[in-house]
Amino acid sequence: MHLLIEKTIKEATEYFHNFFIHEYTKNTYLHSVDPAVKLIGTLVFILLSITTFNPERVLLTVLAVYFLAFNVGISLRLLVKRSSLFTIFSFIIVLPVSIYERNLEYALIFPLRVFSSISALQLFILTTKFNEAMYALKRLRVPKIMLDIVWLTYRYTVVMFRDLLDIMLAREARRMRKGSHLEMFRVGGKSLGLFFLRSFEKAEMIELAMASRGREVVYSGSYDRGYFYLVYVLAITGWWVML
Repeated sequence: MHLLIEKTIKEATEYFHNFFIHEYTKNTYLHSVDPAVKLIGTLVFILLSITTFNPERVLLTVLAVYFLAFNVGISLRLLVKRSSLFTIFSFIIVLPVSIYERNLEYALIFPLRVFSSISALQLFILTTKFNEAMYALKRLRVPKIMLDIVWLTYRYTVVMFRDLLDIMLAREARRMRKGSHLEMFRVGGKSLGLFFLRSFEKAEMIELAMASRGREVVYSGSYDRGYFYLVYVLAITGWWVML
């Protein structure tokens, strides 16, 4: 049982570590679109997902996101993989309530809304580097202090999960036998303490690194104005309203 718990923790850590990582090397049309335009379009898709419980509207939003991903060459399998965990978790959370209230439709619609929102966000992450996303926020007049907070949170989160994965891999490499539940909790407590110590150290190092390199968000590059993308988003929005 404790091996299953350890494996679950490891898989969840890997998922959250990769959640905000831009790992798609293939350049597509969306990679060339102005990040500010993509950010606005992503927010529109998310709003279309969370502002309705109409199954047809939610399905339209999901299909619109995946149709766009398919046409620009993004792997649908990768997109589903990176969007599935939160969907499964939300289904587990709402299922008891839906059974108690005898409303099983809600148990299907709510996770579908989550899936649609996360898919839209992941499509943005897969086609936009983080410095480009920050540049988009800067262009949209987001206050500088908010940009600093987002920068620090992003860097710290990535480093934190990377350290947690390193600790778990090191623990697996040193383990010679299966061990008992008591040993798992004892070693797990030590690993957790080491993780917190590393987290405090890395937080200070990240802050010093940001201060030494400068906090100004600067990005130079030419982008497509994204007229096709805007027309597509507007068309989906109009269709959504008519349903």
